[in-house]
Amino acid sequence: MVGSVLKRIISLAAAFTVLPGVPIAYSVETVSDDALYEELGGAELPEGWLLWHSYNSYIDLDSQLYLRTPDGTVRTVSGDFIHAMNGSFGRSPEQFTFMAIDRTADEWDIYLSDRGEITNLTQNSGFRNEDPKFSPDGRTIVFKRSRWNESVSDFVCDLALLDVKTREVTMLTDDFAEEAMPYFSADGKYIYCARYTQGIGSICRFDLSPQTYETIFSENGVNAYYPVVCGDKLYFTKWFSADNHCDQIMCCDGGEITSVPFDSDKYDCSDACPVDGRKMVFSSTMNGDYDLYYYDGCQVSSLSELNTDKNELGADYFAFDSVIGDVNADGEFSIADIVLFQKWLLASPDAKLENWRNADLCGDGKLNVFDLCLMKRELFEK
Repeated sequence: MVGSVLKRIISLAAAFTVLPGVPIAYSVETVSDDALYEELGGAELPEGWLLWHSYNSYIDLDSQLYLRTPDGTVRTVSGDFIHAMNGSFGRSPEQFTFMAIDRTADEWDIYLSDRGEITNLTQNSGFRNEDPKFSPDGRTIVFKRSRWNESVSDFVCDLALLDVKTREVTMLTDDFAEEAMPYFSADGKYIYCARYTQGIGSICRFDLSPQTYETIFSENGVNAYYPVVCGDKLYFTKWFSADNHCDQIMCCDGGEITSVPFDSDKYDCSDACPVDGRKMVFSSTMNGDYDLYYYDGCQVSSLSELNTDKNELGADYFAFDSVIGDVNADGEFSIADIVLFQKWLLASPDAKLENWRNADLCGDGKLNVFDLCLMKRELFEK
């Protein structure tokens, strides 16, 4: 299925740029295929929700967006649109955003699915609206907005913020460089994105205050894109080298940038979707077209139950035990969670929080009455 050895050697002689003051290191090693791969009928994902899209080819405009629930049920996300893709969960698995082409306006738009009700958030804007990702607090969506510019006879692409409630759009950038594929940092203070110069992408970090750019990764002749944040770690995809355009997934953890264990110079590995710790769903062409694979921290196996003869890409995952407000770990946020949390705050001896982090709505690592107030407001708005 794959070559005898997975090569993960990156030339340190290549010119690159990193965040000023941050040292960079590359892992240089080889891993035996036998130690990494196994043939399975289908991998068992941790309990949670999974979004992904599937198409024959991008230009066929035939992409379908799918949602898999913890019980294994798969449904197609459908509506008055075509070519849906790139889903991103909000603060609950019942809420996610995605991009699709409005059938009537024939333009790319940003859509919101909230408890099954789908709304076009950028309807009739006159722009191309793509690459949506939720903010950590679920109140805004960052995306790429493109407009036609006669002076360059091409689209000019900038970053924009969309208020989920009011649908007000605020432009973050306004220049001739293409900014794409934005992703919030875990604290919501920064936005990572791919920034293109003469067709080559670098990974940049945009500070929302005072709205300045810093380059995280750039290598001569090497495309880098698809930044994804999981806690303190940043993942992104890059070409193996300027001469070898096989995609590989890189992990930036602190000051060190390393290649993930399953990368290869023989096929593409891209679209990192962190699940838990080192575990990850990703897309790869190791068997031909793009399929979904799962890395459990030790081995890689195909998600054969979900893969088809089309290309499966753009996975996003929401863990069963990370539903905001769900302190009794039943997979949903309800009045039962508020009652349990209130009893816990009153030191009731029979009150046990199965997952206390889901009650920390203030995000300060402490549980108190302020979190309870936010839980009540969250449930009321729900």
